Order: sequence, then structure tokens, then C-alpha cells
Amino acid sequence: MTNEVKFFDNRQRYLLFVTTTNEKAVISEKLSHLINEIAPSKPALRIFDAGVGDGAVLMNVLRICHQKFPTIPLYVSCKDVSMEDARITIEKLADRFVEHPNMVFTISNLHYSEAGYLRSNNSVKQEKMNWDKFVLKGNSSFGFYEQLRTLGPLLKDNWRVEQNNKGNTTYELPSVVTILREDQEFNLDHIIPEKQNSINEFDLVIVSQAYRSRASVDRKIKSVIKPMLDILAPGGKMVAFHSCGNDPGMKAINELWPEENPFPNKGNEMIEYLKSQTENDLPKDIHFRKPEVFRYKLRSQPNEINSGIATSLVFSAWNACTYVAQISDQMVKEKESDQSYIKCIEKIIRDNDGLWFNDEMLIIERK
Repeated sequence: MTNEVKFFDNRQRYLLFVTTTNEKAVISEKLSHLINEIAPSKPALRIFDAGVGDGAVLMNVLRICHQKFPTIPLYVSCKDVSMEDARITIEKLADRFVEHPNMVFTISNLHYSEAGYLRSNNSVKQEKMNWDKFVLKGNSSFGFYEQLRTLGPLLKDNWRVEQNNKGNTTYELPSVVTILREDQEFNLDHIIPEKQNSINEFDLVIVSQAYRSRASVDRKIKSVIKPMLDILAPGGKMVAFHSCGNDPGMKAINELWPEENPFPNKGNEMIEYLKSQTENDLPKDIHFRKPEVFRYKLRSQPNEINSGIATSLVFSAWNACTYVAQISDQMVKEKESDQSYIKCIEKIIRDNDGLWFNDEMLIIERK
């Protein structure tokens, strides 16, 4: 691939993908089974979302957790370098705080190796850290939503980004925002994070599409998976989701770009790497489950395929194929300029009565 896929270049592609596929719903359903296996201990059920995105998966996880553990306090921590994702996620919290009052929610823009501890490894930046606690007044969903919306300017100031010496997007200053209900503050005092003291072990760690599919196994493990295993509590479960190809979407990519290989490694290779390269660094009670491949699909209107494939469906399918395979914007534009992708996408949709993709789920747990 000739060009790196940069996060901010693909913002609209990401949002279109989220709204036109049911991936987030299927991931949430997979997580519901895992949540049923969790046995939380005091002081709270502790959840960490490593790359919360628009919050769609996390909100469903919180609904599931309330159904399973309606009276147990929740400590929820998540990370995302995107100011827009932080804003969207926060604005979705109003209903969650009504349904589950005894929850402490924290979001940061920190790196994977830092976010579980709410502390930057850069001592200079750590000294200038933005640390905010936001207390919700009242008890209504509308009231909470109106208050959460006021966090927009704070996020705009605190979630600024810059390029590091490797050319990667990083935070300008480390930032943490903690949100809770005023009428629960006294009861939850023991789990509210502070700069020098916060919960850093979690019962459930969610890692959903948190690394580039083309990255080496070594990089995936060292930059994401290993830091997440380090914050896994005894009895806790870490679950990672990533695209894995071998589906109609990949067939479209192969026809348009025969040399592309977006998914060079799979879950089994990551497990073997962990066992062979980092055995001495892993807790002795780590257990690996067999990776599971599952399917999700592009949404379409009833009879939209049989009665003639609409332009909107072709565009959504094209976006999903190129987003999942992490095709650069420049390569996408080249195909769009001559519209050579249209017949290919139409045929893929017609041959498969729609469009679907494969994700792989990797579960690692501490006994």
C-alpha cells in the first residue's frame, strides 16, 4: 500500500461504516456472553474500553452490565485521542446515569500503555496534565444531557493533538475527565480517581479494532495487547476484536487491488507470539481461548438488492470495503475518479445477496 491510513483522514468513512453496518451490535452481543461469566468483587465492577470510538459498543456493555449487576457500582474507564469521539461518547451517557446511578465514568486521551493508570509516561507533559471532575446535578436524562453538552469547549481545549517524532498523532497534553452524579458522590468516593491514586486493574478490558490490521504481530502485542494484559485483574477477561478478511469485502479489494494484503496475521499468531516472546512478563495464570471468527453485515433496505441496487447501497458497500481493509484515501480517490469500482461492488452485492465481513475475537483471561 503506497500511503499510510491516517486517523483524521478517515473520520467520515468511520462514521458511515458505523451507521451502515451492524458490527457494533454483533460485538456487543458477543460481549454479553462474556459479561455473564464475570464475578465482580469490591469495590466495583471495573471496565476499561481501549479505544472507545463513538461509544456505541460501550453503551451497550453498560446496558448489559446493569441488567446483570443492577446494584453493583461501576467504574468505567476508556480512552480515545479523538476529541469528536470523546464528545459523542460523553453525550450518550445521560441515559446510562439515569439507569445506573452508582457509576463513575472516566475518559482520557492517553496512550494504551498509560490510560489504565491515568498517567502520562512523559514527565514534562504529566506536570501539565488536564484533570477535570464533572458532577451531574439532578436525576433526569434530559438534565444530564444538557449538562454533558457543556463539556464541548473543555474537550476542544484539552483534546488537542500533535505529531510526535515518528509522525504519529498523539496528545498535546494528557487529559482526563471524570463524570459522576452529585447524589452519588459520597457513596462512590472510594472509586473516584485522583491524580495520584486510581483503579488500575479491570474485570473486563475491551480492545475493539484498536490497531492497524497490517501491523506486525510484534507491534500489535507491544503497543496494545501487552499493555492491556498488564491492567487485567485476577479473574478478569480481555477481549480483542479485529477484522480478518476471507469474506466478500476482501474479494472486492482483491479484484481492485490484487497486490493488497490487509490482514497478514491472525489471532493464533498473536497467541503464539505472546507465549514465546513475553512468557516471563505475563502473569502465570493467563489463559488463552481459541480465537473465534464471526460475521457481521452491511445494512440494506428490504428488497433493495432484488429490485435494483441503489447508488446509496453501492456507496455504503464501497466505503465499508475500503474502510475495513484500511485502503488509503489516495487509492480510493483513484478508483473513484474513473468509477471502476462500481461494477465490481454491484457484482459482489448481487452474488452474495448483500455484503458481509468477518471479524475475529480473541479472549485472554486471568484465572
